[in-house]
Amino acid sequence: MPPSRVALFSGRMLFIRLLLLGAFFILVARLIFLQIYQDTFLDEQVISRSHSEYSLLASRGKILDRNNNILALDVRSFSVGIDLKNFKGNILNIKSLEQILDIKKETIGNLIKNKNTGFKEIKRHVSGTLRKDIENLELKGVFFRENLRRSYPQKEVSSHVVGITDIDRKGIQGSELVFDNTLQGKKGKFTGIKSSGNKKIEGNRIEPQNGKDLFLTIDIRLQSIAFEELSKAIEETGAESGSVIIINPQSAEILALSNYPSFNPSDRKNINDHSVFRNRATIDVFEPGSVLKPIAMSAILESKRVELNDTVDTSPGWVELGGYKTSDFKDYGVLSLSEIISFSSNVGMVKLCAKQDIKHLTKFFKSFGIGRYPVNLLIPSREGFLAHPSEYTLRDKVSSCYGYGLTMSAIQIAQAYSVFANEGIFKELTLFLDDQILSNFFEERVISIETASIVRDMLIKTVNAPTGTARNAKIKGTVVAGKTGTAIENSKDLSYTATFAGFVPAINPELLAVIVLHGLQGEDHSGGRVAAPVFSKIVGQSLHVLKAGN
Repeated sequence: MPPSRVALFSGRMLFIRLLLLGAFFILVARLIFLQIYQDTFLDEQVISRSHSEYSLLASRGKILDRNNNILALDVRSFSVGIDLKNFKGNILNIKSLEQILDIKKETIGNLIKNKNTGFKEIKRHVSGTLRKDIENLELKGVFFRENLRRSYPQKEVSSHVVGITDIDRKGIQGSELVFDNTLQGKKGKFTGIKSSGNKKIEGNRIEPQNGKDLFLTIDIRLQSIAFEELSKAIEETGAESGSVIIINPQSAEILALSNYPSFNPSDRKNINDHSVFRNRATIDVFEPGSVLKPIAMSAILESKRVELNDTVDTSPGWVELGGYKTSDFKDYGVLSLSEIISFSSNVGMVKLCAKQDIKHLTKFFKSFGIGRYPVNLLIPSREGFLAHPSEYTLRDKVSSCYGYGLTMSAIQIAQAYSVFANEGIFKELTLFLDDQILSNFFEERVISIETASIVRDMLIKTVNAPTGTARNAKIKGTVVAGKTGTAIENSKDLSYTATFAGFVPAINPELLAVIVLHGLQGEDHSGGRVAAPVFSKIVGQSLHVLKAGN
């Protein structure tokens, strides 16, 4: 007789019940085990899945000019990333990102190659406009993270003095580097709990501390004038590069510091010539030529070995000393001390300096800032070259008096000429309106008021006398005092450096400027022909702007 179906069903039900009961007891035992022996592990897992911790970016301090015009600031941008688990790395999606983000498809391909999970950042500092363009593609697995990038509204105009940061907004050049610790601030932090949708529910928030703003002595109006006229002059003359410095001689504040070629610090990806990053006004040193003669003349006058009414016979237009021949542009005959400066006579300077003690000369050169670092400048600079007195031959000594055998930067020439503008007082130039820096302000008397006045009159004649070498530096409505300089830069290809340094008005000056053009060739290479007119244009416009602004 076959077994009853009821009995079979009852046996199966019993087996299932026993199986479920066993599973229940195993589950209870497992829960008890986890609760007693692995409670720490469970807590860590819960926290890892719900815990949220991330940094809060601090805005880097702004850099501003003396009139609160912004030269550098942080602006909002976005990073674009890929969630590899959800992103479909097909040719169409990659091609779409390539076109919008200007990234090679091979680069994107390498980021996602042989990877199935994780997050990859593919581009940082994307604008809001580009973000919208990408969002319109509706690509799954593409995400955005808000961040900050550095922006420079003045672009090429103020790049060398303001400086630059790297992609993480850390200063790497110029003022951005010097005051990096002050500008960068301190990051904040959020620690809390997030939901399954990655939304922050609650937590502890430490607010970021934004960086402090930095104020420069620069006046962007004058800076813009200097940059515009300098770039025009280089284009017109064929010079390789140039620099312009404008200062307020009374306060020793730098109002403009411009170089050309320049660069846009907000867009540096296509720059191939890295020399554009160099701050030529403070780094490039060169033999100044005749622009040094007034400094040498002040040392000669202070030595008391010559009298103001002395004359020098420069005929026949050249002199041989120490086996070397020095020549003038032409035979000027007998010249007064003032005419030696206004005619820029090399022969006259040689004959005067031959009688001077080299220790006396180098001491005065040093007191004008030659061979010394510009201490208060803070941004990278060079001290130039001034040999020790023991290393000078007779030829070296007389050559130094018309600007050869020693080197200076454009900023050092401005520093030296400020002595004449300040009636013989040396005032250390400054670039930053910072109380701590200003508290270290250094000044000392270098030459007597009488000597400063005599040399100033010589500089006035150099510009305003009919035969002065700096006639092209005149500015209508005011009196200019200044001096030209021309020096051989490269004897092989006969390239020259042309310089003009001057201040205006000649009495109680408001502005002092130095113009330097490097790499000049051809007939128009002298300071009087090419640098002096640039001074007239830049300073003339600057005076007008300052007057209109008052």
